[in-house]
Amino acid sequence: MPNDNITSSFPETRRDVSNLKNTAVDAAKDLASTASTHVNKARGQVQDLASHAQSEAFDQVGQFKGKASDLLDTARDYVLARPLTCLGTAFVVGILFGLSRRGSRD
Repeated sequence: MPNDNITSSFPETRRDVSNLKNTAVDAAKDLASTASTHVNKARGQVQDLASHAQSEAFDQVGQFKGKASDLLDTARDYVLARPLTCLGTAFVVGILFGLSRRGSRD
């Protein structure tokens, strides 16, 4: 009797193992598909972020160039309006720099 029970239940166990294997294979395929979808979505988001960062960097560089140009124009206008003041200031700064360098050698 016990052998009949084992023999009769063995095909059912095989069928259950086969069903379990098929379920595991399907789950792995679904997982791979889902992972691929998320990777593609993340890749798109990273590309968008990089594009936005590049655009912002170019805007910042443009603003910096504009401000630097304005500063140089202002300095040029000041020197043209007050040349003697600028020469005197440069002379005094040169003297002070020379004295500080001379003092550090002693």
